[in-house]
Amino acid sequence: MGPRGGSAMMGMLARGAENIYWLGRYLERAEGVARMLQVLEQISLEIRGLDPELSNRIWEDLLHIYPGSGMGAPEGNDPDQTADAFIREFLLSSSNTLSVAYSIRSARENARVIREYLTREAFVLLNECHIRLDAFTQASEINRMQMRDALSFTRQEVFGIWGAIQQTFSRDEGLRFLDMGTVIERAYRTLLLLRVKLPFILNTPAQSDLPIYYARIRAMLKAVASLENYRRSHGADLDPMQVSRFLLFDQRAPHAVQVCLRMLKRQIDELEYGSPMTHPSKLLGKLAARMEFEEQEILASSSLETTCSEIAEQVIEIHEAISRLYFTV
Repeated sequence: MGPRGGSAMMGMLARGAENIYWLGRYLERAEGVARMLQVLEQISLEIRGLDPELSNRIWEDLLHIYPGSGMGAPEGNDPDQTADAFIREFLLSSSNTLSVAYSIRSARENARVIREYLTREAFVLLNECHIRLDAFTQASEINRMQMRDALSFTRQEVFGIWGAIQQTFSRDEGLRFLDMGTVIERAYRTLLLLRVKLPFILNTPAQSDLPIYYARIRAMLKAVASLENYRRSHGADLDPMQVSRFLLFDQRAPHAVQVCLRMLKRQIDELEYGSPMTHPSKLLGKLAARMEFEEQEILASSSLETTCSEIAEQVIEIHEAISRLYFTV
């Protein structure tokens, strides 16, 4: 495919670019969902003795951070049954396009299409992860402990796959598309997490509810692999606006939205070097400039969760513009 707008892809076909891009998105999604399930189970158990109803209801956040799963809120008030239902659906479901199993299977299909771009080590690791997880999906019965094991090994194996890819992938336009898919998925989920959690964390509760309040803020940071990074910068101070700023703007946080957008811009700029500015580049430039120069205005907005929702919609616009430009034959 000749890329639109005169940008250089050095001969990469649209099909190859698209599959590499989605390989990045699916691997990021698989690890992110697995981590989210682990965090939600932990926080649900932690607060069960303090607020049994909340420990059950907190699982519904998953439906808003990963919308489009097709899952409804389970009936009943049994926390264990609720946890089992959500973990099973978002770990093993073959029809839920946001489940870990679906993402790993899809990543493997992407990898098969672009087999020539991957080294044997990376492909074998991904194939083994798929086979191992598929054994759980085919099992007639699987208990909570087995699902916990599946979550843990899947995250570990995705990290191994990423390591193999980063160590062996050719430093060309293919790696740029891989990174683009990764950071778009990462930025989008961080924004949806903020959209869901901000109404709660920006309303400090009564003194008696503070243990639950701070436990939920810690869980929020854990959900995007940011608690330890946050503590290095801010210690134990879980000020809600400071947490919000960290996840939106902090340059030391790999999951911070601005960090992801800067990485995305760098990859697109390299793809389009010496060519006229394309539509994705214009959209991204506008959003990146807003994040760069309007930090205080964004944080001071009357409805920060609404602002995060708007930015998430802009990220989707950028994704769609990239798809039309590079992936449409």
